[in-house]
Amino acid sequence: MFVPVVLGIDPGVSRCGYGVVGAEGSALSARACGVIRTPPGDPLPDRLAALQVELEGLLTEFRPVAVAVERVFFQTNVRTAMSVGQASGLALAAAARAGIPVCQYTPNEVKQAVAGYGAADKAQVQAMVARLLHLSEVPKPPDAADALALAICHLSAGRFRAAAGQKLSDGGAGGGSGFTSSAPLPGLARAIAAATARGTGKKERS
Repeated sequence: MFVPVVLGIDPGVSRCGYGVVGAEGSALSARACGVIRTPPGDPLPDRLAALQVELEGLLTEFRPVAVAVERVFFQTNVRTAMSVGQASGLALAAAARAGIPVCQYTPNEVKQAVAGYGAADKAQVQAMVARLLHLSEVPKPPDAADALALAICHLSAGRFRAAAGQKLSDGGAGGGSGFTSSAPLPGLARAIAAATARGTGKKERS
């Protein structure tokens, strides 16, 4: 049975988090997560080339119906902002070349979608990721958990159903004509509310 998945990307050149989340109705599951690392001592063009290869490999391996990338925000650390922007551009371009719809989300949008409020801290968001994906502990490293949160954000935003329906009708993955639905994924809002009620303010043990 084909289960559509969304690939979340937490961009960075030194550490680029990725998370793959599958959706069956309102049930979500983590299919894969991790971090792509590039050696700090290598020339920047080589590091970007290596990151590009790895990103394209993820798209080929998991064939997501959508890619969710963190939107680059202004940061006081210029070097970090440039690194995030470079990695983000690679992810956007790789998805476009593969014909996969891609959306960007700000950190506040991710917090609102996953934890239920935009002022949530990282620990609360990561704890919610574990609850929504039925994981026994918070995914590590943090970049991987953040990438899973981006994928969940995309699903909860309701932009997923149209593309998923297109894939199922086509009998395969890849491609897609975009997103037209603005309604939440059925049951997902209730799952987030229930998990929030169980207490997002408690830091989970790792």
